[in-house]
Amino acid sequence: MGDRYGKLLERLGIRTFADLLWHLPTRYLDYSRFVPLRMLRPGKEQTVEALLGRMTQRRTSRGQPMTEVELNDPADGLPSGVKATWFGRQFIRERFPEGQLVRLSGEVKWFGRTPQLANPKIEPASAEAVHTGRIVPVYGLTEGLKEGVLRRWLHTAVEGGPKRSPVVDEVPERLPDSIRERRGLLGVRDALREVHFPSDWGHLFAARRRLAFEELLVLQLALGQRRARWTRDAKAVALRADDAAVEAWIADLPFVLTTGQRTALAQIRADLARTVPMSRLLEGDVGSGKTVVAALAARIAAASGAQAAIMAPTELLAEQHFRSLASLYGEGGPRIALLTSSVSGAARRETLARIASGALDVVVGTHALVEERVAFERLALAVVDEQHRFGVRQRATFREKGIDPHLLLTTATPIPQTLSQTLYRDLDMSVLNEMPAGERNIETVVRGADALPKMWPWLREKAEQGEQAFVVTPRIEEDADADVPSAEATHRELARNELRGLRLALLHGKMPAKERDEIMRRFAAREIDVLVATTVVEVGIDIPNAAVMVILGAERFGLAQLHQLRGRVGRRGQRAFCVLVSEKAGESERLAAMTATKRRPDGTEVPLDGFDLARKDLEIRGAGEFLGEAQSGMENELRIVDLADVDPTLLDETALETDGILDADPQLERPEHAGLAAAVEDLWRRYALA
Repeated sequence: MGDRYGKLLERLGIRTFADLLWHLPTRYLDYSRFVPLRMLRPGKEQTVEALLGRMTQRRTSRGQPMTEVELNDPADGLPSGVKATWFGRQFIRERFPEGQLVRLSGEVKWFGRTPQLANPKIEPASAEAVHTGRIVPVYGLTEGLKEGVLRRWLHTAVEGGPKRSPVVDEVPERLPDSIRERRGLLGVRDALREVHFPSDWGHLFAARRRLAFEELLVLQLALGQRRARWTRDAKAVALRADDAAVEAWIADLPFVLTTGQRTALAQIRADLARTVPMSRLLEGDVGSGKTVVAALAARIAAASGAQAAIMAPTELLAEQHFRSLASLYGEGGPRIALLTSSVSGAARRETLARIASGALDVVVGTHALVEERVAFERLALAVVDEQHRFGVRQRATFREKGIDPHLLLTTATPIPQTLSQTLYRDLDMSVLNEMPAGERNIETVVRGADALPKMWPWLREKAEQGEQAFVVTPRIEEDADADVPSAEATHRELARNELRGLRLALLHGKMPAKERDEIMRRFAAREIDVLVATTVVEVGIDIPNAAVMVILGAERFGLAQLHQLRGRVGRRGQRAFCVLVSEKAGESERLAAMTATKRRPDGTEVPLDGFDLARKDLEIRGAGEFLGEAQSGMENELRIVDLADVDPTLLDETALETDGILDADPQLERPEHAGLAAAVEDLWRRYALA
């Protein structure tokens, strides 16, 4: 492959052939259906065989080189009236001579009255189908690495080549034969072949199911073993506060706790009072009051003479939590400090010294809190906020910071109970399923793209009245081959045209963290009217004045993401709007769920909450898509189970197998479990965990 390609692959985490084989497709193009040239239908992905006719090359009005070729019918050699065009791909003329029989796959579009294949994939008809004429895999790329090159390498890895045996034949089988037979699963080598280059959709489903089964089983075995080890070996500091003191703290709060908050606090207090380290996940919808429960838990630690650390995914969210805790604790409360990468110089040295000496009770920060040079005097409780932004590695590192500190994780991304029990086998669950007083007034509507010419003037009017707005897109950059709204193009067009004169800003995940934080600070300070962004704003600081959320390409988001984004507006109870813009406005079951309501016991109609939407998302999309990176809580720890259409029963099946294995062989010492033991070891090694 050479040094240049080696460096490009390393950006994708590919350093070995094993890494290459496990770089799985993100999606597939169905180029398997061949259509006669004269029967092509515009608007669909199709494959044809054709003789290349007259070929011309010219430059477009923008100066871009274009290759155009007439496609002749292979049956009679006569022109079919169909053309193929490529922009910027001058090699086509050199590599594919006139008169050659080829396969072409792509979307057919009208160009005037002429049907045309625009930028189709092309291969000689005599060559093995890799890029055309089959179900074609699409992989995640990095700048400088072309799709066709990576696909060709993976084809060689799974199918072999001249004088080269397939690398996939060296992949070890980790699942015991008994489990594969009982569950009707493919062998791992066949599964990898089919997941990369499927022979048909049925084989692809079976391959995904096989790989997902192993990953979920190994993950549950690893978490189950770790929980057993912590329960058996770890010794935490017992943290207690008497009932009178806790009730006095609650009475001093500027609001009344909900029944759910009190129940969760009671569960946490019971855990903290034991020497077995707490491992608890606190789930609650946007605005359900998780922060105050975490603050009370940290106050119990401080009252016991110990320290607590509260970690948020961004500096801005950490700063917001610090202000909230300072307000909740008031005078005479725990001694608190903020530690993020922005705290530097003498202030940082002083904070670190106070943490090490025990002069601070509660420390709020970002991932900076798990750096090696941050030494706690007596860390007994670690709270990880919006925990779906953190992986297993950060959780385990907190364990190493003190004498097995109690661990409380929080998330505003509700996950149905069956998934929670599978993904968080090492955790107990507390759920805040009711909202505090003072409900939000957010009107959600679904609109087609044809409504945008009327919507932008409405948004301008809102901004001129002093309200702020988000405009969210699925992509950062524009893609000429995909008609998907992008943040950069949307920001550019709105600034030049529809929202010209307003204060606009652009925000996305490729920006440096400090630049993102500065933009959010300006937005919070009302120095920006409209923020055009990607889902990087899904979890963020409160913008009390934000009253409009416009989501472009809304059909490309999961329900949990849409619900999180909607939760960014109407934070102070004012009337707010969430506009979901989609080409599929009238036919998307998911988008309809965002506007659905349910009846309360008192007869009032209210929107579906995050837990309702999570269940609906699972019902509509299946467990495979539901367990995508943004919602699984495992981030990179799950590299397979973000594939679509995984049978939800897989979760129950792997849980049953895990229980049976750990009951009979908790240390995975039996010969038939050697492969699983190696897989568990690989998992921990991959994430640098003991």
